[in-house]
Amino acid sequence: MTQEETVLERLFQTLDDKTKSLNKENGQSLIENLGLAMEDVYTNQRDLLEQATLQDRRKAFQFTYLSLLQQEDIQANHQITPDSIGLILGFLAQRFLKNKDEMHVADIASGAGHLSASIHEVMMESTLMHHLVEVDPVLSRVSVHLANFLEIPFDVYPQDAIMPLPFEEADVVVGDLPIGYYPIDERSQQMTLGFKEGHSYSHHLLIEQAVAALRPSGFAFLIVPTHIFEGDKVKQLQNFIATETEMQAFLNLPKTLFKNEKARKSILILQKKETNVTRPVEVLLANIPDFKNPQQFQAFLQDLNSWMEQNHSEL
Repeated sequence: MTQEETVLERLFQTLDDKTKSLNKENGQSLIENLGLAMEDVYTNQRDLLEQATLQDRRKAFQFTYLSLLQQEDIQANHQITPDSIGLILGFLAQRFLKNKDEMHVADIASGAGHLSASIHEVMMESTLMHHLVEVDPVLSRVSVHLANFLEIPFDVYPQDAIMPLPFEEADVVVGDLPIGYYPIDERSQQMTLGFKEGHSYSHHLLIEQAVAALRPSGFAFLIVPTHIFEGDKVKQLQNFIATETEMQAFLNLPKTLFKNEKARKSILILQKKETNVTRPVEVLLANIPDFKNPQQFQAFLQDLNSWMEQNHSEL
C-alpha cells in the first residue's frame, strides 16, 4: 500500500466515522453532518489534513458522500457530479482559457460544490475565484465546509440560480444543469427562454443565466441532456444560442457513465458574443470516448487540438 493511499483511506475513514457519530448525536441528515465532519477535521485534525494532497481531500469527500448516499434516501438533486465528468470539463476549460492566469469561475446550481472542486484540481496553475450559486440550504452549507476542507476559495450564494444573479462578468460559467420544469412563472416570463404559457424548462433558463453572467467573449461549459436539441420548444433555445453566443462544441459524454441513453448527458460549450470581435466557428461535434480506452481518448484529444488550431489559433 502506498503512502498516498494510506492518507486517503485514513481521511475517508475519519470523515465517514465522524459523520455517523454526529448523525447519532443530532439526528440531522448524513449529508449535513458530512459538512460538520469536514469542519471538525479542518479544525481539530490538522496533522492528518496537512499530509493530504488536494486530490486526497477531494476524493475522501467524494467517497464519503457516495458511501452516505447508499445509506440514506437521497433526492435526485443531491447527487454529486462524478469526478470523471468534472475533470474532463476542467480540462476543456483549461484548453480554451490557457492564456488566462486569473479567472472568475461561476458554478450555477452548484450542489455540494464537487464540480467546482474537480475543476479547481485540474486548473491548479491558474488563480481561480469560484462563485457558487445553490438554492438548497443543506448543499450550500456543505459547499462552504468543502471549501474550508480543501482550502480553496469558494464564494457561496445560497439562492435560486434562475433569479437575478449577484455578480456578472465571470470569465467562465460551469454547471451541471438540473433538468425539469421551473415553478415560478412570473420569473421565467421575464426571460427570453421562458414559455408564454405553463412552466418553462429550468435547464433552458439556466443556459440563459449562464450567458447573462459571462463577460463578453467569456465561455460557458454546461452539462446538459444529450437530447436537448430535440423535441418541441427547441427553436426558441436555438435562436437564443445563435443570437447571444457562438456555439463552440457539443460533446457527448461516454455512454458508460449513464444508466441508459435517455439519461445520457453532453457538454455544451458556448462563447458569449462580443461586439465586432467574436467570430463564428465550425461547431465541434464529437463523442468523448470512455476514459478507460487510452487510444480512443488520444484520438479525441488530437481532433480537439486540430479543431482548436483551426478555430482558435489565438488561444
